[in-house]
Amino acid sequence: MPPSLDNTFGAFLLATFLGLVLYGLTLHQSYRYVRLFPNDAKSLKAIVALTVILETFHSVLCMHTCYYYLVTHYFDPTALLDGVWSIRISPISTALVVLLSEGFYARRVYYVGTRYRTIVLIVPILMLAVLGFATAASIEAFIRPTFADFGKVAWTTSAGFGAAVAIDLLLTGTLTITLHKSRTGFKRTDSLIDVLIIYTINTGLVTGIFSVLSLIFALVAPNNMIYSAFNLIATKCYANSVLAVLNSRKTITGKIGEDCFNTGSFALSTLQRSGFEQLSSANKRNVHQVSSPCVNLLRRAIVGVDTSRLMQLPEIRTGTSSTVVDIGMQSKVTVLAQDDEDRVNTEGLVSK
Repeated sequence: MPPSLDNTFGAFLLATFLGLVLYGLTLHQSYRYVRLFPNDAKSLKAIVALTVILETFHSVLCMHTCYYYLVTHYFDPTALLDGVWSIRISPISTALVVLLSEGFYARRVYYVGTRYRTIVLIVPILMLAVLGFATAASIEAFIRPTFADFGKVAWTTSAGFGAAVAIDLLLTGTLTITLHKSRTGFKRTDSLIDVLIIYTINTGLVTGIFSVLSLIFALVAPNNMIYSAFNLIATKCYANSVLAVLNSRKTITGKIGEDCFNTGSFALSTLQRSGFEQLSSANKRNVHQVSSPCVNLLRRAIVGVDTSRLMQLPEIRTGTSSTVVDIGMQSKVTVLAQDDEDRVNTEGLVSK
């Protein structure tokens, strides 16, 4: 007897619909990243490119699975009993997206400080577990071609997400503790640190929720595909979380500018609205770098910065009084004329 479609391919189809929406968001964020950070580090550009490629491949697998079962074999209910090649290799595709995301977050913690690098060494072990579970699931899918047989080992497809959740907890916990210990007692600085803590936790919150749900349903209901639906959505969330972190640097840089910089007799908002175009064209104006605890903390905590390789800002001097400005990440200031939103672009946020 063919399986029920509501909690099997119906669930997978709905997850594919939502996944394609999230895939569109991935493409949008990738386009925005290319526009905002054209001079970013090659390593970060490679992460974005690989994310798009892997997400595209994963989306194609999901669409092929739906088309095969629900269109090509619409009048062949017995075809619903066996797994097609696209659904059999999807665990490996999922694992590659998750590993790329976790590697990005591990890099962020790695640059927080040398004392935390021993913790990061645990992450590759858990990442190997993610890849191992995914590989085992794909192999079992070919060995056990029917869904009924594969249901006995369905937990392997979601066990990898359990290991991914462990990585998220380890990295998020380390970064949160570090930020909390860096509180200075100054209201503005501590307020910004609190924002960064909430930001760090929220980064992995959605992915963690879907990953845990996937693991739970794989254990309690292995004979349907609800767990696979949660797998699909979690994968898309991992990709989007990485791109969201990269693109949020511009917004957070503005927050840093408001809270952490002393601009002398000029307000930073005034400089951002109208001053930079003039300042950047005046050869006799200089910029002095400010040493701010929250700035240094942000450099390391948001996406990971090798502070030994940061670029020095040029100097800006306004009239007779010095203006102390550090636009976010100790990077060069590039004036863009495309639109008002991108008028001031702080490039080189991550120089590694």
